[in-house]
Amino acid sequence: MSDNRAAILAALQNMERFTSLGPDDFTASRLGGLTNLVYRVEIAGEKLIVRIPGAGTEAYIDRAVELANARTAARAGVSPEVLWADPASGVMISRCIDPATTMTPALFAATKGAPARAGAALARLHRSGERFEFRFELFAMIDEYLALLGEKNAPLPEGYHDIVAAAEPVRETLAAHPAPLA
Repeated sequence: MSDNRAAILAALQNMERFTSLGPDDFTASRLGGLTNLVYRVEIAGEKLIVRIPGAGTEAYIDRAVELANARTAARAGVSPEVLWADPASGVMISRCIDPATTMTPALFAATKGAPARAGAALARLHRSGERFEFRFELFAMIDEYLALLGEKNAPLPEGYHDIVAAAEPVRETLAAHPAPLA
């Protein structure tokens, strides 16, 4: 059994209904992710997402805050329910929303209605009244994330820097006209 399959099995066995699960009792297919290993897992007709954090990510991702915020987004109706998670390690199991696809810049641009659906999800989240455990400063986080990925020589999706450059006028506008937090 590969290390990743063993990690998926170990994660699943944390859920009471899967404690006796064996290595041949599920199928797993890799989805995207830059800092995590994300898998769509099928068990007896049920589809789940198992997220295994990448090595060393604990140095720059607060997994307890991330878990709290994932649950907040689920309560707001814009993210799947978290079924089990370990805030210390960052291993997380959630429901799968099919078809689950990791968006790349090209896929986002080519998928009819993707920007409108993303905007509607953000609007729903903003109107939900839910509060996250930290202030989400997108552009500062992009800068920090790019620096960290650069140190690790991690490959970025094709066109990533073009998207960041195209967003620069938005960064400048928000800096000049700060909006209230939602």
